[in-house]
Order: sequence, then C-alpha cells, then structure tokens
Amino acid sequence: MISIRLAGGLGNQIFMLGAALLLAEKNNAKKIICDISYLGKYETKRKNELLNFFDFQKLNLEVEFRKSIITKYRIPRMFPLRLSRFPFVSDKNFQTVLKKTNKKFLLVDGYFQNCLSQTDLNVEIEILKNIFIKKDFENINSCVVHIRGGDFIKLGINDVAPKSYYYKAMQFMMKNHNIDEFNIVTDDKEYAAGIMEDLNVKYNFVGGTMYEDFYLIGKFNYRILSSSTFSFWASALSNNEQSVVIGPEFWIPNDRRDIKLPNEIKI
Repeated sequence: MISIRLAGGLGNQIFMLGAALLLAEKNNAKKIICDISYLGKYETKRKNELLNFFDFQKLNLEVEFRKSIITKYRIPRMFPLRLSRFPFVSDKNFQTVLKKTNKKFLLVDGYFQNCLSQTDLNVEIEILKNIFIKKDFENINSCVVHIRGGDFIKLGINDVAPKSYYYKAMQFMMKNHNIDEFNIVTDDKEYAAGIMEDLNVKYNFVGGTMYEDFYLIGKFNYRILSSSTFSFWASALSNNEQSVVIGPEFWIPNDRRDIKLPNEIKI
C-alpha cells in the first residue's frame, strides 16, 4: 500500500499522483491512499481536482481519496534518509527508494518535480494519459500563451517568466511558424494585459474556468507555457504529435527544470 499527502493545485496534485503511480508500478502495490486533509488549509482553499480529470477505474489498483492521520506529522520530510529499504519517501530520497522494489508499505510526502529523471517523467506521462479523461475535439492550429499571475506575483515566482521571456517566445513563433495572433489563457487578466500590451502583437483572451483552461491549453498545436505545473501538465497530457512547445528554464528562481515536455524548446 502507498499513502501520499496531496497538496497544492491541480498541477502539484498530478505530480504527486504520478509519483505514487510510478512507485506503485515498481512495487506492485494494489492500493494508493491519497490524503486530502491538507487541501483545505491554504489561504485560498484547494480541493481534490484529480477526480475531474482522471478515470481511476482504468487502473489495475485501487485509489482512495480520504483524510488520513498517518500523513499528519510529515515523517518523510523530517527523515529523508537515502536508504533503499526506507518506507518514508520524499523528494530527497525518491530515486533511492524507486530503485528498490517489492515494498509492502510506503508513506509519501513531497512535490516530486525536481527528483524525476526524464525517463521517470516519460513513464508517468504514459501512465497518466491512459487514465486521463479525454475530450473529443480537434486541435487548433494556432498559438496559446499561458500567463500565471495571482499568487505567482505575490511569491515572486513569475520572475522566471518575465515579459522578455514571452517576447522572445512569441518572436520565435511568429518567425518560425507564421503565428500572427496569440490566445491568452490566464488567471489574472490585468497582469496578463500589462505584459501583452507592450509587446505589439495581436492577442485575445480565451478560456474561463480552471477546468476549461486545462483542456484548452492542450487543444492548441503551438503553446507558450508559464512556469506553472498547471500548464506543464495541460501540455503533457494533450495530443503532442504536431505540437511545438516553449517553456521557461526554471520552475521558480534558482530552481532549474531539468525535465522536458514532448516537443519542448526551452528559452
């Protein structure tokens, strides 16, 4: 059995789910318990978004979402020992634990972004795409731009995707793929407008709810992403046969993203 603590928004939750499924595959686990008790403790309350996007009936194991006392004390983060038989898994010892299979119980707590190898990510994408609830729509042969504002401004995270990043990415799309108009998906129209109005390009706002935005990003063949895990997974789980994806080099300041999406160019 695997017990994992869910935290953050949809993108964070998908990374956590992916890590749990990867560990389950390696250890032949038959059940994953996702602790949802922490999601309501943010300043802006979060909720379990995974049920809206994944069909867990397609898995050959049980996934249960409930409150769990066992994750309360965050033992994996307190004792991130790099021991292959250690049952407590965090970002720091994920790779060590992953290499040792056939564990009967794992307690998992982390964000599981920087600890992934490219091979790990590719396997996670394959597993998750098999249970992703797909929508029946045709791809749009145009360019979407995801701009994250809101809490990213407050926390200084958007420093890794400043106006110069978007300018360079749009110039690339215009020069190499004849894009002449950009479709903006954002959680902060005022902030996004401030970026776009100085770039002298045609643009319009699209999207609406978080649910709509996630699917919408994946519909476009050409994508300019923010540093958010939301846009990362929206692109990863979409049809990437003809996609061109541009993403920033960092998740947050001083935290380089070493894993790449299908057909991604980093600038």
